[in-house]
Amino acid sequence: MDITYLKKKISLLFILLGLSLQTMAQVTAANTNSQLVIKVINAATKRPVNDANVSIQSQVDGATFNGVVTNGEYVISLPRGQYAATVVHPNFKATQLPRLVIESNRVNTFTIEMLAAGSDVEVIQVFADQSRVQNSGSAGTRYLDRELLRSATGSGGDILRALDGLAGLFSRGEFASFTVRGNGPRDNLIFVDGFPFQKIVHFADGFGEQEAIEGGGRYSIFAPNIINGAEFQPGGWSAAYGGKAGSLLKLSVASGNSEQSTYTGLFDFAGFEAGYEGPNPLTQDGTMLLSLRQQDFGRLFDIIGIEDIGSPKNTDLIFKTSTSLNADTDLETLLIYATEKNTRDLTNALASDEDDPGNYEDLELSNSEADNLLLGLTLSRFVGESGVWDNRLYYRLYDEDGTFGEAYPDLVPEDTPMEAIPIREGILTSASKETEFGLRSDFSYLNDFGQMSAGLRLAYLDLDYSLSLQNNWIRFQYDTKDAPADPTQRYVVLTPDLIDTAYQDSALLSSAYIEQNFDFNAFSYRAGLRVENDGFADKTEILPRFGVNWTLSSRINLAATVGRYTQSLRFSDRASDPGNSNLQNERVDSFSVGVTYQINNNWQFLLEPYYQRLSNLLVETDGLANAFSNAGEGKSFGFDTGLFKRFDNSWSLDIQYSYNQSEVKDGPQQTYYDSDFNRPHFFSVGGLWDINESWSVSARFKFASGTPTDDFIVHADVLGETPVFENYRGLRFSKENISTNTQRFENFNSLNFRVDYRTEYKRTAINIFLDVINAYGADNPSSTEFNERTGQDVIEEGEVFPFLGIRVTL
Repeated sequence: MDITYLKKKISLLFILLGLSLQTMAQVTAANTNSQLVIKVINAATKRPVNDANVSIQSQVDGATFNGVVTNGEYVISLPRGQYAATVVHPNFKATQLPRLVIESNRVNTFTIEMLAAGSDVEVIQVFADQSRVQNSGSAGTRYLDRELLRSATGSGGDILRALDGLAGLFSRGEFASFTVRGNGPRDNLIFVDGFPFQKIVHFADGFGEQEAIEGGGRYSIFAPNIINGAEFQPGGWSAAYGGKAGSLLKLSVASGNSEQSTYTGLFDFAGFEAGYEGPNPLTQDGTMLLSLRQQDFGRLFDIIGIEDIGSPKNTDLIFKTSTSLNADTDLETLLIYATEKNTRDLTNALASDEDDPGNYEDLELSNSEADNLLLGLTLSRFVGESGVWDNRLYYRLYDEDGTFGEAYPDLVPEDTPMEAIPIREGILTSASKETEFGLRSDFSYLNDFGQMSAGLRLAYLDLDYSLSLQNNWIRFQYDTKDAPADPTQRYVVLTPDLIDTAYQDSALLSSAYIEQNFDFNAFSYRAGLRVENDGFADKTEILPRFGVNWTLSSRINLAATVGRYTQSLRFSDRASDPGNSNLQNERVDSFSVGVTYQINNNWQFLLEPYYQRLSNLLVETDGLANAFSNAGEGKSFGFDTGLFKRFDNSWSLDIQYSYNQSEVKDGPQQTYYDSDFNRPHFFSVGGLWDINESWSVSARFKFASGTPTDDFIVHADVLGETPVFENYRGLRFSKENISTNTQRFENFNSLNFRVDYRTEYKRTAINIFLDVINAYGADNPSSTEFNERTGQDVIEEGEVFPFLGIRVTL
């Protein structure tokens, strides 16, 4: 993209922001006191914690307010501003919420879960902005609260981008995806309110499409504003959860406020988000959250000059209710309905020559639609003095249809009317439908040794996939192993016999686990066993999990984990070829040991080495038919390290470095090569500064090694003078990949920054923000687009993604 064009667009955004702020400056903000409610519960038993001492400190003038928790709550009236809250109890680790943004005329409610403290070790603070450490879990476990998520630098209104800055996690920012410790974006286990929900992103590569979005999607279905908290574990999680090679991400949807109704509106160039949080008008006792978001990114792409991407549109509806049936029983309902439509028509395809008129980089035509539904019911009950029994019943549906074709403007003169340009629509048609009914039951209680937990999971899945090729389709990119038998033919031809497939199957997936946490004051030990049966793979796996947490002193903590995990295959991989139906799940054996050192009350240091052994990995045996085997092996090792300064005195900072070496091989006798998402070095530094109660600025700089890529050769004039098929004539080049991941893209570097302005008018809170991803437009290639008309392997130019938004809360 022309850098002058970008500067004009960014300047326009700043002008608009300045005009908005000038208008706000003319408004007198009401500084009426608000109510702060801090709920304190035991993280293990979920019961209220009483008699804890609470200290509230203003981040502006240092004023301090002290009190005691009664009936599980601490309530105080405070003026608008930023505060820090510290909760101390002799039987628990002291916990601090370092950044509470209090708005006027509101009931601001926050929940603190306290972890038990060993009796023979001096109690130290566990900072909620850096970690809410699970006993005997990975040292890299981190928890991000609602305020951190919705104000995260470079989030662009997306929950997955808001995770930037977590240990071992790398996010490009362009897409709503992330990789962890050399594993791919699809190697992350994701739960929403305890329900498994992997289809979390919009506009991911559909069934039958070529991999173009690095295994992720362009936008997630969750805006950060509706997520109450996100817990991230880079490995070593307990037997209660299944397996993935990457990470475990647990998202909790906000439950609403029982004391006061709040209406929120968010507006930006892409669309709007409207929400309600408050008492449930349908019941006498309970809360409700309702969120509706509609986005049309075609408008945003036109503004920033990348209209060749297409016109993606999406609508997300999220509805949640929480009701107390009695003193010991709660009932929650959750509805997520997300729809999307993505069209890339001839207008978008012709815009791909913006840098060189007539030199079209991407002439693919596509049209896809998808519906994504999750309906969940959670019944939670206290049993006895310490028992908690959670039962979740859910229904999930994912239904997607897509068509793909090509345009051929190079076969006609440049001034040819658009309607006369030859095109082939609907060359490839795909359909995928997943239906799932599930039950998840978990029970935990305290015993003489610590905490015992056990659970059962049942899920019945019905799959219906189909792929249909209208007629022969020439592809000018191929791997050497898929090359035609005729050595003079320098392209491959997809045929209906090769591509057409119809996969219909249903199976029961079941698992059960039992786990005991042994607590010995400064030392805790977790031993668990999980048994899984996958009806699609027709195999039962026994998976042991262990963890140790040892508080060596008031400042030093050691955490180690070891365990076996299975990684379920993507259903589309099973469906893509008849021979794939008998594939087995991949296996991961994982080990980590981490040390955290509390330098002082504000600074913490983390170091966590890890090792993974991978087996039963999928290996592509036929790239044209998408056929696979389980012959692959792999290993991933490295370490994550970071220095974290918690939010205090109006600023916070984190500096992180990760080293990873991730290698795979296609069989026992084959040689290792770098895995697709291996980045040996990753460095990140980010900070936040609250200038005053109205203004805040934040930024994050990232540097990383480039990802591996194949070596290739280009063949010229592969069609010759005789047309092979209709629309396949003239000069064409082909790209033959001759080795796997033996080359590497250039290093990645990016700067994101964000400016927030908060003000109030009577009962209305207004937040205006400018969030810019990849501020200086670095190219950061991780994939290329081969132009068969010129023989060039085009690296996508870097784009600046600016998001200017206004959030209004009534």
